[in-house]
Amino acid sequence: MPGRACCVVGCFNNSTKLQAWNNTICEIHEPLLHIDCPCLRPYGLHRVPGRAEDQDVRQKWMKHINRDGFKPNKNTVVCGIHFPDGQPTRENPYPVLFMGYECHVSRPPPKRRCLQPLHQNSTTEPEAMETDVDVGNLENMPLQTCDVGTQWPDHIEHNYSFNCGNKPMKDCGTQTDPTPSVSAHNLNNKDFRFYTGLCADSFWQLLQVLSTFFSQRLNTKLTLHEQFLLVLMRLRLGLLFTDLGKRFGVSRSTAFEIFTFWRPILARFMREKVIAWLPRDTLNRIRPKTFHKNYPKATCIIYCTEVFVQRPKNLRKRSQTYSNYKHHNTYKLLYCIAPNGYVMFVSKLFGGRASDNFITKNSGFVHHLIPGDEILADRGFTIMDILPPGVSLALPAFTRGRKELSEHEVTATRRLADVRIHIERAIRRLKGFKILCNVMSGRLQSVDEIVSICAGLCNLQPQLIRNITE
Repeated sequence: MPGRACCVVGCFNNSTKLQAWNNTICEIHEPLLHIDCPCLRPYGLHRVPGRAEDQDVRQKWMKHINRDGFKPNKNTVVCGIHFPDGQPTRENPYPVLFMGYECHVSRPPPKRRCLQPLHQNSTTEPEAMETDVDVGNLENMPLQTCDVGTQWPDHIEHNYSFNCGNKPMKDCGTQTDPTPSVSAHNLNNKDFRFYTGLCADSFWQLLQVLSTFFSQRLNTKLTLHEQFLLVLMRLRLGLLFTDLGKRFGVSRSTAFEIFTFWRPILARFMREKVIAWLPRDTLNRIRPKTFHKNYPKATCIIYCTEVFVQRPKNLRKRSQTYSNYKHHNTYKLLYCIAPNGYVMFVSKLFGGRASDNFITKNSGFVHHLIPGDEILADRGFTIMDILPPGVSLALPAFTRGRKELSEHEVTATRRLADVRIHIERAIRRLKGFKILCNVMSGRLQSVDEIVSICAGLCNLQPQLIRNITE
């Protein structure tokens, strides 16, 4: 028995698949099972409203489900992938996504408007009306709106227009599809940096390379560069899908589908092509002058940062994601940059409760290190015991249990702080993508993909430190 299954046409999500997912080992938080790890469920099952006071909502649900002769019972459910927010919310209470059919909102045809001068004699014949109208003074005459086709006599063959002199009046009620108010072809370099975080050349070159990553295209009226611009505006400015829909002349659900389609493609591209561990000869060539005196062998600078997320309903996951430092539910990640600011490593997301040492140990970061590397970190990274042999770690001096530091320790700490400040600047550049500054909702996988995309886009921006030696 498949258990409770989603009632939407063509959807095969059910409670049995959720139970099997809960009992599998999480790839990110191995060896924990999904039921114990902080990862959010891939979807939830939501009952069709059945209370007497929810009959109006129930009817709208059934209208969107659109199944002839279908009568729901108390166990009928719809899975979360059909809701824009992953579940019914006050802003989006109805299932509208991936419904297995083209959803068109029916409405009566619009009334056509025409200019008709008011006459005292209502019995005036149309022929007399044509000769009495002064076209040159038409703008000064009183106007009225009429429904063409209902007020003209039946013997007139064409009721969609009438002649004023020798020129036919255009139909003022003709509706056309709205055109996007923002277009990549109309933006200059400054506008590109504001809307996307990239310069114009980087935008077009990245779009050209990304076109080879598509196995199939999304069926929408927006062109490829308009879709790409919509996605980057969502990341850079944190705009809501309703706002993006208005700007690009599409519906809110279409804007959401475009972002959902592009997100995994961009994340895969950034992880495979943009975020990469640099070889040692490259690091020696691009290392800034500020590192040469005190840290000539510095390989990378590491730091952990957090992004706010909505509070999970599951109590175990709620406790695993709660950060005592931020006093909020967060996801935490390890961020690693080269001495010149290039992002070389971004870990998977962990719950905000995880320590820096735990994340460093379980993120796969140490697998990139080789003997002779030097890591610059904060004093919270006491990871010397897990580093490969021959790898050094530079930390600020500890003050706990001591009244004061020695002169040598103070000098060494200040020198380390002078160069370690660049990781703070890199994280500030990452948080320049406003979507990471808001309280994020959704599954852990989607948030992880967004972080990877933003980190990769940071590598396509100008260098963080410009004074390099060739």
